Amino acid sequence: MARAADLAGDEVRRLATRPGVRRAVRRAGEVARGTASRLPRQRDEITLLASDLAGVATTGILVDGAQAAQARRTARSLGLPRTMDSVSAWNALGALAALIQVADDGRRRAVVIDASGPRSVFSRWATAAGFAPVALDVAEPEVVGERIDAGAADLVALLYPRTVDPADLDVELAHASRAVRKGGLVCSTVQLGPERTGGLGVADLRAFMARAGEQGLATVGNLDLQDAARARAAQSEHQDRPVGLALLTFRRT
Repeated sequence: MARAADLAGDEVRRLATRPGVRRAVRRAGEVARGTASRLPRQRDEITLLASDLAGVATTGILVDGAQAAQARRTARSLGLPRTMDSVSAWNALGALAALIQVADDGRRRAVVIDASGPRSVFSRWATAAGFAPVALDVAEPEVVGERIDAGAADLVALLYPRTVDPADLDVELAHASRAVRKGGLVCSTVQLGPERTGGLGVADLRAFMARAGEQGLATVGNLDLQDAARARAAQSEHQDRPVGLALLTFRRT
């Protein structure tokens, strides 16, 4: 058996020295390297600077699919993990911009609480950017004070697909704001549309933002006037369904 193995080894070595075999092996290697270069690279962490997200709104209104699709393309260009949910991509990108531009000091030490629910795109992207978000519903009563200290977080995310009844928005925001430090952020999404569908009109949205200001929460960024007008027009046309989504970023003063 040993002799047979030696003979087989000699034959393999002789084949490997033939010019035709060497060319075939070289071509196979070139093909493999070319294929590998076209495959998406898997990275545990990506480097994102505040300037990379300079054009991303931290407060805004989503009124059509083109905006959401553009957010998803932007996220891919930055190397963030893929998602098929364009709406979640839009609000997660805005919250990530707020986290990197405002809440963090550049060393990825910000304490991030994500109360958005399971399979959160924001948590995936924040993790890819070097943060360690914690899934905890700080908008629920007694969570702050029992499971987390008041003022312990740098950012709290309350994002779509999480939904809240319009009548409960003020209470939820008050609970969440207790979790963040002075200067910390709360990023929240609000559905736009008729109240009976669980949404707010643009005027009601502005009233909610004003009440947040009375709680010591300043808005980071502004609503686009054209988007607000488009949302109002859509709501007047569609009285039976939601018409959009608002992302609101508040800073505790």
